[in-house]
Amino acid sequence: MVRNQQGSGGPVQFRHRMEGLTTLVQGHRHSFGNLTDLFIPEDGRHRHTFQGITTTADGHRHSYSGQTGLNIGTGTNHFHRFRIQTNVADGHRHIISGRTTGVIRLGGRLGHRLIIESIKRKRVK
Repeated sequence: MVRNQQGSGGPVQFRHRMEGLTTLVQGHRHSFGNLTDLFIPEDGRHRHTFQGITTTADGHRHSYSGQTGLNIGTGTNHFHRFRIQTNVADGHRHIISGRTTGVIRLGGRLGHRLIIESIKRKRVK
């Protein structure tokens, strides 16, 4: 299991990237992307909280928040699955689901920076 550790420049945090597309509802979908938040230990394993706002599509966007599932695997290659509904906007919700990336290490003297994983952006079609 990966835990928060002290680095030479201060606390080092381990998080995961989440990104993808919502389900198709009323003829449109949104993209979403965020980093996980709080690390929550649970019976020798852990999960993370997360929150975000989708991109705008069809003149509106949705906020969302939730918790990942428990970690699958251990160490720096572990990941989490997630599946939640967005808030209601324009009279409907979407589902976001998928799996997180492996661990991203954040930290350093000059603020947060990604040092393990490069992020690829997806475009909404």
